[in-house]
Amino acid sequence: MLGLLSTLQSQEAPITLLKSIKVNFSMIEVDNIGNIYLVKGGAISKYDPSGQLKEKNSAMAFGDIYTLDASNALKMLVFFKDLSQITYVDNQLASRGDNVALDEIGYNQITAICRSYNEGIWIYDQTTFELLRLNEQLEPIVQSGNLTQVLDFVPEPNYMRENNNWLYVNDPTEGILIFDWYGSYTKKIPVTDLTKFVVRADRVFYIKDGFLQYYHLKSNKYAKIKLSMEDWVDFTVFEDKLLLITQNELFIYRINVN
Repeated sequence: MLGLLSTLQSQEAPITLLKSIKVNFSMIEVDNIGNIYLVKGGAISKYDPSGQLKEKNSAMAFGDIYTLDASNALKMLVFFKDLSQITYVDNQLASRGDNVALDEIGYNQITAICRSYNEGIWIYDQTTFELLRLNEQLEPIVQSGNLTQVLDFVPEPNYMRENNNWLYVNDPTEGILIFDWYGSYTKKIPVTDLTKFVVRADRVFYIKDGFLQYYHLKSNKYAKIKLSMEDWVDFTVFEDKLLLITQNELFIYRINVN
């Protein structure tokens, strides 16, 4: 762990503001072609990559949206944690398929969820301390087993994403935990106190201590870009763009990463 942290690079990479737009949202995600989705409560708005508003979806019937996974623009996963409910929307924000009540199929305390390949989903069940991969028919086809026995601590994930058949799980107290597609633990990125991260190509991006920071998965090195604001609410990264929202504005930056 100390060896990884010692590679943190102090130089600042360039960042250029391209556009700012007045908005009022609490969550931001981007799909696989660069469209931007902004969330507030149970409503989603879609913007094109240049920041032009394209679609709105009025508040859904299941309360506040906890997770929006837009990694597949044609079938985005929307998770309502308070009601253990999943629904899907397409890139026009129209409903896709049936809603899923996770508690009705035996999963009563899901704290993190994301899409997986071949129309599957990953869930973390806090009652069994287990990662499960469900197929399109919602049948469990991968189970990690009780992770407390593997990790020697009780994981409390709040966010996860699959990328290139690896599963990245954020535990704010412990760091970003990385699992293979069989649910086997491989390693940890020891960065704590995060609410979110973004995996793009071979880098894991996150915001901490006034910097957009990133960890290079191949070299195990860190780098960072100084941000000019500290009152950000949420962020994402797509190609060479950093998209960041505050309480009342969306900022689109161009970034140059090493």
